[in-house]
Amino acid sequence: MLSQQVLSAASAAERQMYLALTEVEDLTQELAQAIERQDQVSVRLFLSLRQTQINRLTEQKALLQHLCSQLPAESAALLQGILSGTPPSSCPEAEELSRQVERNRILLERVLRADRRSSQRLCGRDSFYGTR
Repeated sequence: MLSQQVLSAASAAERQMYLALTEVEDLTQELAQAIERQDQVSVRLFLSLRQTQINRLTEQKALLQHLCSQLPAESAALLQGILSGTPPSSCPEAEELSRQVERNRILLERVLRADRRSSQRLCGRDSFYGTR
């Protein structure tokens, strides 16, 4: 069973990730517009700003990993399952955390699709995503 303190800490980290992902999504849209205008200065600026938000995401992920590492094995496995998208059947208190994880996953997929388009427009065959 996960304590309320652990659930609160994980939920806070997931909410911070959602905020960072929202910023990444907005900046990715701005980046796409700068690419269309062929404005290299803005492209570099938006890439830098996006990296700042991606670093925030990385920090929150590390915080969640640290939280899991501090828990007993059974609780750590339960929390890791929730964070990876497995609904918590044995922990109804974790429903809100589970919903936030799902919102983050959906937003991340949108961001990745937009990033793929921008990367392929900007870099063509040399894109991080290749020419798939």
